[in-house]
Amino acid sequence: MIRVLYRQASGKIVGNFPIDQLAAALRDSRAYLWVDLSAPTETEQQTILTEVFQFHPLAVEDVTSGFLVPKINDYRRYLFIVVHSIYRGEAQVDLITSELDIFLGANFLVTVHAREMNAIEELLADEAHHDNSGLGQGPAFLLCKLMRQQIQRYSGLLDGFEAELERLGDVLFHQKIAREDVLNDLLTAQTSALRLTRALRPQRELMNRLARDDYGVIPSDARLYFADVDDDLVRMVGLMEGMQALARGTTEMHMALSDIRKDDLMRMLIVILTIFLPLMFLTGIYVRAYPALWVLILAIVCGLFYYFRRMGWLSSWHVGTGTTKTENRWYHRTIRNIVGPSPRP
Repeated sequence: MIRVLYRQASGKIVGNFPIDQLAAALRDSRAYLWVDLSAPTETEQQTILTEVFQFHPLAVEDVTSGFLVPKINDYRRYLFIVVHSIYRGEAQVDLITSELDIFLGANFLVTVHAREMNAIEELLADEAHHDNSGLGQGPAFLLCKLMRQQIQRYSGLLDGFEAELERLGDVLFHQKIAREDVLNDLLTAQTSALRLTRALRPQRELMNRLARDDYGVIPSDARLYFADVDDDLVRMVGLMEGMQALARGTTEMHMALSDIRKDDLMRMLIVILTIFLPLMFLTGIYVRAYPALWVLILAIVCGLFYYFRRMGWLSSWHVGTGTTKTENRWYHRTIRNIVGPSPRP
């Protein structure tokens, strides 16, 4: 789907601008043009990217191939920029990325994406916004606005990601929760955190270049806005690295708690075996000849139970939850050592 927003030299905003008039509008250096290609077909890409704008074949090939790392290429007449957007997958901890390809010129902005982007939809729908800001200031300012709105959405997604990780850390101590499901969610969270860190870190460097390097299509006063976006991404990358450490630490805790529970199970089996072995021996040999021996058996049971309780083998087990006091103390101490306080944007 192709959508065009055109700002005439007089300042009038024209939505749904005819595609067959793009070439003529592009020649007017005083007018601004925004062309958005959402899940475009090969014919639409060929028409806009090659025939109308005549972009370099290598840049067009990058758009069609997809799955690129964030980068920026300077073609003098325009910049080719690749950034990634974040979306929530099927699970709360499943965060995925989708590519957004951008062509930024002195009087035009072309965006190409396979998935719907809320920030683009909002800016295209609000034509009045582009009277004095957005496209009204120029394509570079519009790109700043677009990136800022994207980053604001990242904050909400990462907050939900962090809350779900903390919830998974809590449910590790409840026996009623399926351990396999928790482990699957933790591994998904760890993969998502690694994926996002790899996407956001080069994207931060990209914004830093837009703010500092001397690109001809970016006005000098627009660089300050890119620097502000870069600051937001610095905080976002710090938060994402904290989430990656939290996901890795929670997964390690899951493994360690499994070992602790195995030790606790073996200890309980030893307690049961130690109590019942002498009972079986005494009842099998002497109880018929000496009925009063039940008093001795009862005393032995009470004595062993008291001894094991004094040793802490029974008092640390919380019946019905599968949680021990040792696990609780170990969990809170470990989570503080691993991640500490999470940075906030």
